[in-house]
This record gives sequence, C-alpha cells and structure tokens, in this order.
Amino acid sequence: MTKIVIYDLETSGIDSAFSSILQAAAVCVDENFNEIDRFNLRGKMKKEYPIPHPKALLVNDVSVDQLQNHENSNFSLISEIQKKFLSWGECIFIGYNSIGFDEHHLRQSFYQSALPPYLTNTNGNKRGDALKLLHTASASHPNAFVRPINNDTGKPTFQLSEFARVNNISQEKAHDALYDVEATLEVCRLIKERCPDVWVSAMQTASKSDVYAKIDQDKVFCASRFFRGKEYTHGITYLTKNPSYENHIYCFDLKHDPETIFDLDRADLKKLFKGKNKCFHIIKANEQPILLDEQYLYQSEEYKNENPDTIAKRMKMIRSNKSFIEKFQNLLIDMQDDKNLSQDQSDKPLERQIYDGFPDSKDNYLMSDFHAAIPEKKFEIAEKIKDMRYKEFAKRVMYNEYSDYLPEKELIKRDQLVARNHLTLDEKSWCTIPQALNAIDDLRESEEEVNLSRLDEIDEYIQRLGNAFEERLKG
Repeated sequence: MTKIVIYDLETSGIDSAFSSILQAAAVCVDENFNEIDRFNLRGKMKKEYPIPHPKALLVNDVSVDQLQNHENSNFSLISEIQKKFLSWGECIFIGYNSIGFDEHHLRQSFYQSALPPYLTNTNGNKRGDALKLLHTASASHPNAFVRPINNDTGKPTFQLSEFARVNNISQEKAHDALYDVEATLEVCRLIKERCPDVWVSAMQTASKSDVYAKIDQDKVFCASRFFRGKEYTHGITYLTKNPSYENHIYCFDLKHDPETIFDLDRADLKKLFKGKNKCFHIIKANEQPILLDEQYLYQSEEYKNENPDTIAKRMKMIRSNKSFIEKFQNLLIDMQDDKNLSQDQSDKPLERQIYDGFPDSKDNYLMSDFHAAIPEKKFEIAEKIKDMRYKEFAKRVMYNEYSDYLPEKELIKRDQLVARNHLTLDEKSWCTIPQALNAIDDLRESEEEVNLSRLDEIDEYIQRLGNAFEERLKG
C-alpha cells in the first residue's frame, strides 16, 4: 500500500535558516485518500531567534499567548513532528509549494535540532508538490478545473485559497496548517480524478532514482510549468547528469535544431544556457520534475505547428551524438570550477551550512545517544561531537529544552548573545527588535486591511522582549 502524507507548516518568517515552525499539521492517507492518521501541533519559537515577523503572525493568526505560554518548546514540537512522521513508515510527502517553502523549513528545523534533516526523501520516503502537480495538470488539461484570475495581473493564479474557492473546495480558514492540509488533499483528489495521467506521471518521479530511471531514454518528454501566471511548455530529451552535482540533469530543448550547436566551441555553448536562445534546461532530480508523454506537446501553443517527425529526429540526433555529450559534460565541469572560484569564501553561519557535508558515523551515533540520554548526561555527550555544526545544535537543544542542565556560564553566554543579536541596529537575516518595530509601523501605514488590535498586541510583545533583553545585558 502506498501511503501519502499531506502536510503544511506555518512559520514565524520566510527565511528558513532563522525562522521557527509555529504550527505543523499532516494527514496520512492511502492511495485512495482514505485517512489513516493525522496530527495538528503547535509550539514556541527557537530561543536563539525569538522575534517573529509581525506580518507572519497576522497572516497565520498565531497568538502571542502561544509564543509565550505553549507547553511545547520549539524542540519539543520538532521532535514530535519527527516521531509522527517516522511512525507512518515509508510515505510520499506532499504539500502545497512544499518543495519551494515547507521542505526548507522542515529540514532546517531537524538540522538545528541535531536530528537527521532529510526525513522526507530518505529511508524509502519520497516527496512531491501539489502546486507542481496543479501547474502541470492545468497546462495539459486546461478544462479540468476553474482557474482563478488575479485581479491585478489578469493572469491565472494558483494561490491555494483562491483555487479552492472557485473549485468548490471547502477551506474554513486559509493559512492555518490543518485547513491548508485539508484543502491540499482535495486538490490532489481532483487531480487524480480528472487528470489521472498527470497523477501517475508525478508519482513516477517522486525520488531521484525514479527520475534517473525514467528520463534516460530515447524519448521526447513534455515539461510544463507556470511562472507569474504564464504557461511554459517545452519538448525535451535527456542529455546528461551534471558530473559535479548529479541532482541536476541537463536536457536539450527540441525547439532547436541540434546540428546548429554540435560544432560550437565552449564559449558559444555557454551562451545557450540562458535567454531567448536557451537550448539547455536543468531538471532537478530531487524536486519531482513531472515529465509527460510527447502527445501533450502538440496541444500547446509553442508546439502546435511543429512536426512530430522533426522533433523525434532531433531527439535521436542528440541522444546518439556521444562525442557532443562528452564535450557538454566537460563544459559543465569547467563551469562548476569557475563557479567555485567566484563564490564568496567568507564564513557562513552554521544555519546556512546544512548542505556542507554529512556528519560521520561516530557523530551520528553520538547525536542519537545525546537524544536518548537523561538530561544530566546530555552536555557531556554534546561536547564529544566533532562536527561543529551538530555540537552547537545539540547545545541549542539543551538551551531550549534542558537549560537547567547547562553550565551556568554557558547559559549566561547564550542569553546575552541572543539579547545582543536582537537589539542590534544592524540589518540581519533574522528578525531583530528594530526590524520588527519598523515592520509594525509599516503595517499601520499600509493600505492593506490590518487587524490593528492584533498588531497592538504584537507590538507590546516585541517591546516587552526588547526590555527583557536590555535587562539581560545589564546583568
């Protein structure tokens, strides 16, 4: 039985490295969308970054009382999410724009809790995105749904609340994790019922290994997406994996004649990665690319006048030219070397080092031991972890959940660092006290409809935290 998890998160801000999950909800269903289990969890913010963006609280309607008094610390919330997900076994995890947003917050939350961050795409798990599914379904089956129009742009919008409204999907309250989960579940049900071929294709590319198995064929694929309300459809065929980063697969755009590029030098080939003459497309193997059969190409505006025999001939020319593929692979290696040399080599904060390698087996064992240990033993185990990222995050777990068991100097140091980080007038990636107060002023003066009583409550909360931080620094 294939199990599917539909999930959604509400967070304190946009930047996943410095925001907190405040609400998480999920429904586990079978392949026919019969419910197996569900959860709806809330908690506080990370103590290291305790200032929410005021607009985020207005949008997701998280109360100040939750931030102050909820029984779950942020670590308790994250560990409970992990526990529930693991209890459901192998699943396909799907959210609405989850690969672009929720996945980053989920991974960062696990990572900063000294837990394995890649839960949704390891140990047999796979992941998808209902927004990607809906984009493809709407392009390939334009009459399957009502597509709402954005009043400002006059173009289709795929905002969940708007799509749900015009397609008679009940959504009692937008931007509440559980209600968004239930709406997303109904979107998935609609796609499976009305566009079963899209659903099947999407399930075939929910993991990297699935993508690799499907795409490396002498075959023409149709790839469709929407960007800023405009549909883009491409006929593509597989070229190669990026030798430096195998999650990136390069495909050739069959709108172009391959004979015009085979003899180009590297400098000219580089010009064909961007712009109007773009010939090469990146398919991200770990982000559920949805690859439809060739038949859908010829109903699109871009390909309706193309000859299928010409497209098939171009595909065979690309696939059979092994010397060009080798030249292209070498070009990718050179481009990666150039990129590495041009990158900023300054130190990144630990939060942004999530993709900078994996801890070794000994550190993995120590982290497991750390989480299982009684509070009195945790700091001693944390000190043994060699990977500086996970050593620090283990201590942060203690700061959030077991602060009484931190050495007094360690606790004072962390308290004062948090105060300095959030009273600063410097622009930071996290939300500081001055940034939050400025955002509140902007919201009061904006033309948007704002709940002023809630905004006043948030304002008072931020100012109380600021006063507390100033007292903390006074000693």
